[in-house]
Amino acid sequence: MGNRLSGKTALVTGGGGGIGAATARLFWEEGAQVAIVDTDSEAARQAAEGIDPGGERVLAVAADLGDEAGAEHAVRETVARFGRLDVLANVAGVRVYGPVTEASLESWDFILRANLLAVSYCAKFTVPAMEKNGGGSIVNVSSVYGDRGRAGMAQYDATKGAVIALTRALACDHAAQNIRVNCVCPGATLTGFHIRRRAELKGITLEEAEAEIRAEDNKRILLRRQGEPREIAYSILFLACDESSYVTGTTLMVDGGLGV
Repeated sequence: MGNRLSGKTALVTGGGGGIGAATARLFWEEGAQVAIVDTDSEAARQAAEGIDPGGERVLAVAADLGDEAGAEHAVRETVARFGRLDVLANVAGVRVYGPVTEASLESWDFILRANLLAVSYCAKFTVPAMEKNGGGSIVNVSSVYGDRGRAGMAQYDATKGAVIALTRALACDHAAQNIRVNCVCPGATLTGFHIRRRAELKGITLEEAEAEIRAEDNKRILLRRQGEPREIAYSILFLACDESSYVTGTTLMVDGGLGV
């Protein structure tokens, strides 16, 4: 338990699982009041109860952040409960697989809403709340593949590249309000999503899928392994707290050396 976010309120999107849940827990451990926002109300509730069963410093909010009204609702609920908002961690994201030739209007609409518009909408309603407190920190989660190419993930990677550009623009727009905006780009990270996907694709148990992934020698990654959600969360924490008070508009690669 620490105090790097003591007295601050943080809103974490995608907080029902994976990197979002790890970030929410770490923020709470560092003294923050935390709003866990997820489209899955049960996942948000379970994550909140797992962190703070008494609910004194945690709030679960169900919202579709790809809808502007959903983002406004999440911010409004957070401020109503805790009285302020100092940190926004835009972690939520979805995936669509395949090249552009297989994309449809529906798939583009789905991924743009979840991966790009949600980030924009959350920032839109967070900035005025932060300004009332004299400033704050926004941390957007993109991907190492928002900065480099690969096959089969065109729509996902395009949205993640856009998040990097949006981060820089937000940093320029809101520096005068003492709002810092930065971006974290994770590489391969061992989350429940990837474990479940491996299990489904190969017809094996979750335990077998996780063991397979952990045993793999990831030769493309300098550290030769996938990251843990908490390792990514620590980078988000750094950019969220005052230790990074002179950092804004930057993109931090947290990829084990994949992007080198």
